[in-house]
Amino acid sequence: MYAQSLATAALALSLLAPGIATAQTSQGVDQPTIVVFANGGGNSSLTDLNDAGTASLKTGWTAGGGAGVQLNRYVALRGTFDFAQAKGDAGTAIAGQQLNRYFYGGDLQLRYPTASGLAPYVLLGAGAVTIDNPDNSAFNRFTKFAGKGGLGVEYTVPRSNFGLYAQASSYVYQFDRNGFDKTQADLLWTGGVSYRLPR
Repeated sequence: MYAQSLATAALALSLLAPGIATAQTSQGVDQPTIVVFANGGGNSSLTDLNDAGTASLKTGWTAGGGAGVQLNRYVALRGTFDFAQAKGDAGTAIAGQQLNRYFYGGDLQLRYPTASGLAPYVLLGAGAVTIDNPDNSAFNRFTKFAGKGGLGVEYTVPRSNFGLYAQASSYVYQFDRNGFDKTQADLLWTGGVSYRLPR
């Protein structure tokens, strides 16, 4: 029984070894490589637009992507764009109104690739957010500085340049127009696909 278990384990390892080796090679980038990526998911505001809590947003949706340079297996510099849309919650000052947010900027991605093909990572970045309300003609569209932080994990697909990832990122900015004045934090949770251009 023990010998049979060892044989089964050895067979499984021999079948998995090529995929693991390929994943290691794909993640083991020691020369700059161009990476493009796209994602989609949901967004929620972690804070209300006022202290009284009478201006809050429902959970909405988001889509985005970007491109960057993976400098080595651990570090990447990326340019990103995210669009987030949500409606005002019922019973609040902006009930039913649609709030659009356009986030754009850059981030530093610090990765930790593993032999399994998984690479957990953290994001630190900054940029700007443009906010618009197409349902309210009195709303003045404006742009503010935004800081960014996030966590994620990427899986490199064996024998390919593709990756699949799940990510949670937060943008923090000052919402100080159109009758509001509060620091806003928006959370975007997304899933996406990445592609590393062959060298």
